[in-house]
Amino acid sequence: MKAPAQANDLFAGRTVTIATMHGKERVLAPLLEKELHVHCKVVEGLNTDAFGSFSGEIQRKGTPIEALRAKTRKAIELVKGSLVVASEGSFGPHPSYFFIPGNEEMVMLTDTVHKLEIVGRHLTEKTNYQKREIKDLREFESFAKQIGAPEHGIILKTIHGPQKVWKDFTSFEDTSNMVEHLLKKERVLMAETDMRAMNNPTRMKAIEQATLDLVKNIKLCCPKCKAPGFSIQGVQRGLPCEHCGMPTKSVKAHVHSCQKCGFTETRSNQRTYENPQYCDYCNP
Repeated sequence: MKAPAQANDLFAGRTVTIATMHGKERVLAPLLEKELHVHCKVVEGLNTDAFGSFSGEIQRKGTPIEALRAKTRKAIELVKGSLVVASEGSFGPHPSYFFIPGNEEMVMLTDTVHKLEIVGRHLTEKTNYQKREIKDLREFESFAKQIGAPEHGIILKTIHGPQKVWKDFTSFEDTSNMVEHLLKKERVLMAETDMRAMNNPTRMKAIEQATLDLVKNIKLCCPKCKAPGFSIQGVQRGLPCEHCGMPTKSVKAHVHSCQKCGFTETRSNQRTYENPQYCDYCNP
């Protein structure tokens, strides 16, 4: 659906506050300013790690959406603004391919004036999310090469006793020296990919894709009331297998809805059948 010209009118000329302390504005701001004709600024004094940190000191409470809402509420409180964008990432087994890691990024735009909450999403298997126990410098160097260091950062943690965390190294040499130093006292260390956006170009690309999805959803207007954000809010699964015809777990339709007037529309998947390799009957 092509968005009508007035899709951006609610946001043009306004200031968007970006709720980040990890450099996400590098990908968020250029896209939002270009596509929505807004001015972007980064909120000052907002500690987003308080809502959950990838280094593990603070666990995220609730769902990613709840974390996003907490970030936007705090940013609005700090800047007294009405238009905020925040981002939240999740890492773990890919929901469709359990044997590989996955990264889901969400970017939320909150508009308190028009009471809108619009979300963009991007799910990808292109992530270097990994962790490994290391006992010597050779194992550390192998891990570092695998995750793409030094372009991608590394976090070190103790395994035995009260957990200690080392991060924000100034160079790869600095990281290696710390590993060598710590291994003289610790039998084994845990090395993890630093998943904070400013230290992870791979994740930054995923955030960029989620932002593009946000822009797309903003430009989708409700067929009934013309409000922006007429995006996918649910799915219907059961796309039939091409071989046996039995329903699979794949999506057969998307449910679009409007948060302003409540209008809902179900749109079928462009595909008619699913490949038998994803069928629980043909490929149990």
